[in-house]
Amino acid sequence: MTTYWVGGYTRGHDEDGGVRRLGAAGAPVAVVTPDPSYLLASPVHEDLLYAVDEGGDALVAIRGDAVVARVPVAGRAPCHLALVADGRLLLAACYGDGAVSVHALDADGLPGPAHALPDPEPAPNGPHPAQDGPHAHAVLESDGLLLVADLGTDRVLIHRPVGDGYVWEGAVALPAGTGPRDLLALPNGDVLVLGEHDCRIHVLDLPGRRVRASVPLTTDPVRGDQAAGMTLAGARLTAGLRGSDRIALLALGADGVPVPVESALTGGSWPRHHVVDGDRLLVANERSGTVTDLPFRPDGTFGTPGPVARTPAPTFLLGVGGAP
Repeated sequence: MTTYWVGGYTRGHDEDGGVRRLGAAGAPVAVVTPDPSYLLASPVHEDLLYAVDEGGDALVAIRGDAVVARVPVAGRAPCHLALVADGRLLLAACYGDGAVSVHALDADGLPGPAHALPDPEPAPNGPHPAQDGPHAHAVLESDGLLLVADLGTDRVLIHRPVGDGYVWEGAVALPAGTGPRDLLALPNGDVLVLGEHDCRIHVLDLPGRRVRASVPLTTDPVRGDQAAGMTLAGARLTAGLRGSDRIALLALGADGVPVPVESALTGGSWPRHHVVDGDRLLVANERSGTVTDLPFRPDGTFGTPGPVARTPAPTFLLGVGGAP
């Protein structure tokens, strides 16, 4: 049975909190560490887990029930982690200033000191009030390139590996006000970009350095919604909508372009992240402090949401086979 670890905000919500274990008894704290808003399991060391400390500008490595390393990052407010270069490097996207922090891993999987990816050429900020500067929000390795979603400047930045490092190669510009938040690679080589502020999915033709399609998440948009979280299971694509507190369901076409199908309430408030768990979605609802269960009916559409657990300010769910 899959075990789920819950990351979230602790500062101002749960000062003695940290990574929590989701189970029938709720979500008790498993490892005390501040603001673990994003989690990542090591694919090599099965007992090793990485987490950001978003409010403390650091990342941590967790083994068993203990923090075994804490390393400052090369930017502010790390919000996303990725393993790249065949698992030799751990990268942290920093929302606060747009930096991407690079950490070499030792033989035990522990991160070393930070250095930053090269700065891209400056670009105008997007028109949304929250786009007040560069905001790196996600990192993805695809087709030998390193992609960074810059929510602040409406670009997907492209870095190419050279020797032991990376060089900035250019960017794919998205429509003004997109707010690119999350990245997802498709089997055909395209990359999906979730726009936080325009609530659309943009399909990138990476070799052509262009957006080849752009579709809304739903046929009934709600003004003020902010998109967050994207999963793909077969041809079924889902994305969260904070504000109207829904999960959007889309079908991925044979051409790799999603088509809106329906949306459903999550049963909570401010869905930050969700995961596919068999015939259901588990949804982390930050503002209601709940993890809810949104089932799929046999025909693939959504059923009625139900409760799973209460936990302060959840922002991330990670399914792993063993303990952190």
